[in-house]
Amino acid sequence: MSEKKAFQSSIHYYSPRLLKKLKDILSVPVTVVEAPSGYGKTTAVKDFLMNNLPGGAHLYWWSAAEDAPEISWDRLCRELGRIDPETGKQLLSAGFPKLLSAWEIAQIISSLHCDTQSVLVLDDFQFLQKELPRTVLSALLSYAGPGLHVVIITQTSRPFLLSFFEQAGVHHIQTNDLRLGLEDVRRYCRLCGIAVSEVEARQLYDYTEGWIVALYLTALQMQRGEGLSPGLSVLQLMENIVWENMSSQGKNLFFHMAPFSGTTIEQISFLLQTDPLPENIFQLLEETPFVRYEGDERRYVPHALLREMLLRRLQAADTQTNINCYGRAGRWYASNGDTVHALSCFFKVKDYEAILSLPLNGLTLARIDGIPFTQLANKLLDHCPMEIKCKYPISLLRIAYAFIGADKREQASILMQEIKDIIGEIADETEQKTLLGEWLLVSAYMEFPDIEKMEPILQKAAEMIGGRCRTLTAVEPFAFGLPLMIFFHKRPGRLDQEIQALSNVVQLFYVLTGVKSGADELLKAESALYQGCLSEAEILCHKAAYLAEGSGQWSVRTGTVNLMAQLAVKRGRNNDLSQYIKKLEQTVGKDAICPIVMQLLQTDFYMWLGLIELIPKWIRDGRAAFPDGPSWVRIYLSYYHLGILLQEKEYVRLLGTAEAAIVECKELGYLMVEQYMYLIAAVGYFKTGRQKEAFSYVREALASSVPDGIYLPFMEFKWMLGDLVEKAFSELGKKMPEEITTNGQVIGDNWKLLIRLSSESETLPYGLTEREMEVATLAAKGMSNREIASTLFITEATVKFHLHTVFSKLGIDRRSKLAGILE
Repeated sequence: MSEKKAFQSSIHYYSPRLLKKLKDILSVPVTVVEAPSGYGKTTAVKDFLMNNLPGGAHLYWWSAAEDAPEISWDRLCRELGRIDPETGKQLLSAGFPKLLSAWEIAQIISSLHCDTQSVLVLDDFQFLQKELPRTVLSALLSYAGPGLHVVIITQTSRPFLLSFFEQAGVHHIQTNDLRLGLEDVRRYCRLCGIAVSEVEARQLYDYTEGWIVALYLTALQMQRGEGLSPGLSVLQLMENIVWENMSSQGKNLFFHMAPFSGTTIEQISFLLQTDPLPENIFQLLEETPFVRYEGDERRYVPHALLREMLLRRLQAADTQTNINCYGRAGRWYASNGDTVHALSCFFKVKDYEAILSLPLNGLTLARIDGIPFTQLANKLLDHCPMEIKCKYPISLLRIAYAFIGADKREQASILMQEIKDIIGEIADETEQKTLLGEWLLVSAYMEFPDIEKMEPILQKAAEMIGGRCRTLTAVEPFAFGLPLMIFFHKRPGRLDQEIQALSNVVQLFYVLTGVKSGADELLKAESALYQGCLSEAEILCHKAAYLAEGSGQWSVRTGTVNLMAQLAVKRGRNNDLSQYIKKLEQTVGKDAICPIVMQLLQTDFYMWLGLIELIPKWIRDGRAAFPDGPSWVRIYLSYYHLGILLQEKEYVRLLGTAEAAIVECKELGYLMVEQYMYLIAAVGYFKTGRQKEAFSYVREALASSVPDGIYLPFMEFKWMLGDLVEKAFSELGKKMPEEITTNGQVIGDNWKLLIRLSSESETLPYGLTEREMEVATLAAKGMSNREIASTLFITEATVKFHLHTVFSKLGIDRRSKLAGILE
């Protein structure tokens, strides 16, 4: 929150939609207001009538009492007697409605006469309606006497079907009408003196779902500095409304539904192991407050706070209840291919055999209830009985693969030895040989990213498996989601051999998984780029893209988009660059690592174009969002962090960070990143006047690049290093390849790209429109109104209009202040 004021607890807010529905109360004979407790039914009706009741009209208000139907009926008869004394006398004489007297009482109600314009409100009617015969209630709902408007306020339609309350002539105000929308939530908070951001408003709306009493209690929490999470007061209210009034059968039903955000009839039947479902289950679903039916998806959805309460109740339930509920939920998720949610359920009840029976693929960086899969897998391996482990060697190998992907080599090594011992005990020699091949397949990744060491191990693994492997599937992202094949370049002078090794590995994976990823063609394309052969790089890139698209390998496909964006930069094609940056979001897959890959690749362009404001904060700060990610993520993040420090001219910090980053990069063997880190550090030394150290770093980087002809990085940094690049080439006896110098190193129209990308991401500051941002940016650069008009092909009058709006939005009074705000 950006602001705190005194909390206005007396604020009553109603949405425009509800006010429109309330207005019709005075134009129809009967209105039913039906919603669970806490939706402000009574307050809404009372406030509306107090402010809108016509002059001279009478208001009669009656409320039912819990557990006293006869007393409540007697008071209702006396209230009706105030409207029509004769009718009141007849009703009192007839006594409390029974089946035999119901028809007579219904006739009396229908004959009720009202001389003056009046409104009769029957509040808390749920306490009486369950005791009334259908005929009597029908007479109330169908009342059509002139002058009198009947308003029935109830929490539920029970024991009657909802359709009974929706009969012809009845004006129905339901939960959806009383629920606040997202914009209503923001308005309510403002009226209460609490300023909330758009994100906070969305959070409030998502878990209160517009339930006004929950919103009120949460607003109080926020005012006390207790945050947005559902507090005990809100959850206790939900317990009182729903749980305390639920039968044992209802509690069992909702315990089984709790692990799901919504459940279909088919699911419920599976969870309860009952087919077909008893009719009373449907009745429970219809009658329970805070459960809505979504017709499009044909499922029942509990309110977010109801589900939160149910999950807490389930957590506190006995062990067997948890095993039953989470076990069946896990099996449902598993049968529908949702491994992550199945794991969530099985881990909660420590069902290790169920966990190992799942297809544990694609779990690099996966989170199970916010906890890394690899962390939970460690606990499983510590506690799972050996007899269960021995039944699932392939699952254990998949866990080992996930360990390697998360850069947990020590855990992977220990597990691999345990798996080898398990395989050694298998009596069937054919199966043993095949499993040893699978074991070799995973062990090859212990050498990642050294492709030349991986290749012979994978060759032997393929020979032993003799066909399709079981550990890695066709949908497993290539190399843990790595989109930059140049990361396989590890040793100076070995690039051609590394390309050949990767080509062999891709062919082996075609045999093992049926997928030809195109990773080798992407490495050739990237190599051509760094060697300055842009046209060749583009042709190879399209070839790699075609292969990746056909194989479904998103990491390679994303790598090709990234390379096309790089080519756009080198050729100065700003419009193409914008298109590719956006396309990166569309090409990544659905694995847990995908958002990270997309943000990292986009950062490469934002960083060198000076668009630092578009880079996610975790990248700017150099803090991995997933510290247990593949090693290449950590190294790439370090490179970005150095680049950002360079852009921000934090040279001292840059140099200290670079020394540590380069050592780590050398240890892991990412040669191309190492070369870029040397060059960034060289610029840092150059900018701080330490020419000797700067030259040493340029020469060190160049010495490792010369054997493979990788000169593009030096041409990219040449303009920032004075004559040091020329001197390094001269000292090493090499001619500097000026023809590789690119046109797109520094793009003068960065502001145009920034506006376009910000607009697409809806991140323009201060609520400025795209045109306002264009005008403001050019004005901040010192351009006159005439120059701005000429640049943007608009009139000077239009420029003045936009500047006036910009000043208003930014809270400034002159253009000289623009630079400080928009820089």
